[in-house]
Amino acid sequence: MVVYAIVKYLLYSLWCYVGLRMLAARPSPIGSSLRFGALRWMIGLVLGTIVFFAAGSVHRSSLAVLYFAIYTPLRIFEWTVMTWLMLKERSNMSRRAQLGWVLGGIVVSFATDAVSPDGLAGRFCVGRCLC
Repeated sequence: MVVYAIVKYLLYSLWCYVGLRMLAARPSPIGSSLRFGALRWMIGLVLGTIVFFAAGSVHRSSLAVLYFAIYTPLRIFEWTVMTWLMLKERSNMSRRAQLGWVLGGIVVSFATDAVSPDGLAGRFCVGRCLC
């Protein structure tokens, strides 16, 4: 689980680096990317904990549907927040590029879940599903 958390943080940081490059059209400091990656990781941890308590126990037959129904809008929100925060530093990213970056972030988030311990075991985990 620790390796998964580190990999998720590093991939979020890498995606934030891409976003900062898109915003600034010049190399962005690695430090900013790592800070934004940590912030995105923490946002996900907090909201994931809320989902854990709000979803309660979930029947295995509905896990895949619930997983995408809950996490797709949640990740849209998370990556949109990250875009707003990153735009505070630099503001030359078009709306289309912002949307593309948010969608790419959602893909990154789902991809990291696919390589989580549960994902590698072929399971979806939502709330306290005992995956």
